[in-house]
This record gives sequence, structure tokens and C-alpha cells, in this order.
Amino acid sequence: MVAVARGGRIVQFEQWGPDGYAPGSQFRVASCTKSFTALALLVLRRAGKLNLDDEVSRHLPELKVVALEGWPALRVRHLLSMSGGLATDNPWGDRQESISRQQLGAWLQAGLRLIFAPGSAYEYSNLGYAILGELITRVSGQDYRQFVKAQILEPMGMSDTRFVDSELDRVVPSYHREPFLPGQGGGWTPHAQSGPGAFSPIGGLYSSALDLATWANTYLEMRVPTGVGFTAADLLEAQQPLTELGSSRAEAPLHGLVTTGYGYGLKVEEYAQHGKLVSHAGGYPGFTAYMCWHERSGYAVFASDNGTHSAAPQLARKAMLQLIAAHREPKKALAPWPETTAAVATLNEFVRAVAAGGAEWQAPRFAGLFAENVELDFPLARRVAYLRQALVGVGQLRPLAAAVAPSCDRPCRAAWNLPAEFGRLELFVEVMPVAPYALQTFSVTAVDGGGRVKLF
Repeated sequence: MVAVARGGRIVQFEQWGPDGYAPGSQFRVASCTKSFTALALLVLRRAGKLNLDDEVSRHLPELKVVALEGWPALRVRHLLSMSGGLATDNPWGDRQESISRQQLGAWLQAGLRLIFAPGSAYEYSNLGYAILGELITRVSGQDYRQFVKAQILEPMGMSDTRFVDSELDRVVPSYHREPFLPGQGGGWTPHAQSGPGAFSPIGGLYSSALDLATWANTYLEMRVPTGVGFTAADLLEAQQPLTELGSSRAEAPLHGLVTTGYGYGLKVEEYAQHGKLVSHAGGYPGFTAYMCWHERSGYAVFASDNGTHSAAPQLARKAMLQLIAAHREPKKALAPWPETTAAVATLNEFVRAVAAGGAEWQAPRFAGLFAENVELDFPLARRVAYLRQALVGVGQLRPLAAAVAPSCDRPCRAAWNLPAEFGRLELFVEVMPVAPYALQTFSVTAVDGGGRVKLF
């Protein structure tokens, strides 16, 4: 199935096959579970139970790390962002769902061998997230699965999302594809699902398109439900590209460059022309899943197939890229600081006072308009002299028909024009980052029939 959601609601749903998929059908989301594990860690961080820069061995003292001398310690943040240095383990890790905590502990004690220094590169690791699950259990004093259920799933009303299929009533059957070989029947055969265990944090959740729409919309709108232990700041942090994967050209029908990274349980793609796309794929024996959401358009797309290694992620991604390409809503401008708006109005008065001649620009009402660096960088008296000279070329300033609406690419910056008889003045200001929020940058360019001249 492929589902499209917006505003937390399914707006389009397509299904194939005889199993009767519906938006409420429950399927294993596999590694999409990692975003839930990551957010559970942030809940504990928010509660003061741990720090993301803690060494993992602080909470799991039996852990033995086999690494080269001089490499930095393995920290919680490294495991969250897939930069711990553990080797990729997809074929092996996907089969460890049901192992006991005792077995995981034995592996930790025997030694984890790293392939690079923690924090220096990206390498996808299921084992790393299994370790995070054990850490959640130890720090919270509650079983990992129960902690996620109590702290995230139940407060968010995600009743279709659980770690055990017996707690759900609409789980679709799963299948594994056998190759067509001479003398073999091949095709899809039923595949029994593994039960919960120490590797549940890597991919054990079942969910539905309805619940994933809720999950995606929480990250998109960052409206925190009542009763959860995370904040909007945690949701924002989880969606930052913390470990770089690389940059490339955007795939059609999108354009420009895209930089890809891994956040906390989420893959993050930053498109230069289209904004941020957040996603995660999942593959487990018997199921394939994919979820993604696009920040600017507000669309989310989910796909699942109840078969191993299906093309569901490609279908969902293709649908999302089409939605992004069709989205024409302009990027929302950042609102300027009140001090920026006030500075623009006062500076307009200042420039007109300069144009009027005399020493009115030195009036008390302009005191405190500029930070001390403005005089040091280029004396204000010289700026005034240059302005007056430029006004000879552009002519008398025209009155503004309405309030100036400057362009602000940052809340602390503003650019705008003052029209004149034979041209215009282009002004740019930047406010200092501490009180009294005076102007640290003041530049003017004169434009007339003879061209453009930057005065200062």
C-alpha cells in the first residue's frame, strides 16, 4: 500500500494484492522503529536521566570497546546518529529480534570492534540501536517496550502501534519470496514473525498508515501532545542532519543540490531548492516499509508491503518527489525582530534628516541607533557626507506612500529601497545580537541612470 497524508489525515490511499489493506491495517514498520527509540532517549535526556554526550559505558559498565589507541570514547550521541564506528549489520541484525537481554549483555562484554573513530563518519548499525534500547531499560528502570508505550504511544493515541502482534487485531500476514529455480515452485510463501526481544529497538514495531500520519505530523508541525515527555525542541533536534552522508544532484523531477545526513533515528535530505525531506526505510523478514515527510509542503507518504525486500520504498519516494515538484507555495519569510523593524523606521528618518541638510542627523532621537563598531569601521560623519553627495545624483527623496516593508532573510537583517527623483537608495542593516540591539551594519548603494555605486 501507499498512503499520502497531510495535516495528520490520510488524503489518498492505494493498495494492491488480495490481503485487504486499509489505512488501519497493521504491518511491521521495521527500521522506522528507530525514530521511536531515538525519541525515547530524548525523553530521558529531557528528564535529566542522561546526557547525549555520556559515554555509553557509564550506563552499560560491562561494555568492552575494541578500538585503536587514541580513538575517542563511544558516546550515546554517536549511536543515535549512526556514527559510532560499528560495522553495518543488516543481514545479521534483522534476525536478532528475539534474543534475550542476557545474550546482548554477553556480546557487550565480549567486545564490540569499531571500524573507525566514533563521531568521524557514518555507518548504519542495528546493533547500535539495540544497545540504545538496553540503555533505555537501565536508565528508566522500565522495560524498553513498556517505556516507549507509556511515554510515547499511549499519550499520542497511537493504538495501532505496538511491539507485539497479539496486542493488535488487524495485522496483515507476511510473506517471503522464494526464487524460481528449476524444479522449485518459487513465489511467495508465508513467513512467521519473530517475537519481541533485545533487538526490538531496531525494528520491532507494528503500525498503520493512520498512526504513521499522526507520527509524521507531530514532527512536521511540532505540536507536542499532552502527557509526553518530549518537547518541540527535541523534535527539531532529531530532524537535524548530524552525521553527513554526502551531497549530490537531486533526482528528477527535483532540481539542484541535495545534502543528506542522519539525525536521530531519521534520514534527513536538505534540498537547496525544495527544502527538507525527512525519511526512514525499513526491511524485516516478511515486511518492507517506508515513511517520509516534506517540511515545506506538509505532505507525508508511507508505504508497506507484506513481503521481504519489496519495492514499497521506491513507490513511496516516487510519489513524494512528485508532490514536492508540484508544490508551489513560496518559502515562508522569517518575521523580523521588533528591534529590526524599529531600526528601519528610525533609519528612514535618519536618511531624510541627512537629505534635509544641517546637523539634524545628530539629533538626540538618533542616539543609540548605531553600535560602537559603526563609527570605528567607517566614521559616521563620512557616511553622512557620502550620502549627501549621492543624493545629488539620485535627486530628492520621494515620500513613501505606505510603510516600508523590508526584505528580511534573517530576523536581525533588513534590506529595502528609498525611491528618489532619478533613482533610488538601497539600504541594508543588521542588528547586533545582544541588547540594546543597535545597528552593527549600515550600508547604502545609490542607483541612478549612471549605474550602481556602493557608498559604504
